[in-house]
Amino acid sequence: MKKAILSALLLARVLTQAAAASETYEINPENSSVLFKVRLLWTTNVSGSFREGVSGRVSIDPDAPQKSIVRLEIKTGTLDTGLAALNDQIKGAGFLDVEKFPLIIFKNTSTQKVNDQQYNLTGDLTFHGVTKQVTFRSDLISQSKDSKGQSRLGSDNYLVIKRSEFGVKGDVGAVGDEIYLTIRIRD
Repeated sequence: MKKAILSALLLARVLTQAAAASETYEINPENSSVLFKVRLLWTTNVSGSFREGVSGRVSIDPDAPQKSIVRLEIKTGTLDTGLAALNDQIKGAGFLDVEKFPLIIFKNTSTQKVNDQQYNLTGDLTFHGVTKQVTFRSDLISQSKDSKGQSRLGSDNYLVIKRSEFGVKGDVGAVGDEIYLTIRIRD
């Protein structure tokens, strides 16, 4: 009987320690953003952001980063270039088609540690109704506790996608195919 109780207590302790090793963060849409840049008319770039449109969850185990879980959602309707007419054009059916495709979703399938501050995240990106495997660089800015003892996370993530691979083919000659994304995550 004593042996069974000791085994149960030991198992409970091991499970508690394993759960405590992993930190889960809810992405704060007010402090997170996606910045984008794409070539326009061979001589300039258009840039903008999806502000307050990023949400999701990140679960990180610093001792086993390969077990990390990342899920991001970007609301396409939050796109802003600073120009209302351009916003309307990009949000329209020829590009993002936000009515039909209100979300861009990323779910990681693997995480590779490059060094203590950098990871490569590979996973499924669903954009414009098409899902493709992508890999992006994730630079960890901070994973710490604030003055109230709350766990905090900050990371900048970099990805380049070809919009044509996701079925976004409007104005191919005038607008570049490669979209440069910087995803700033803060919890």
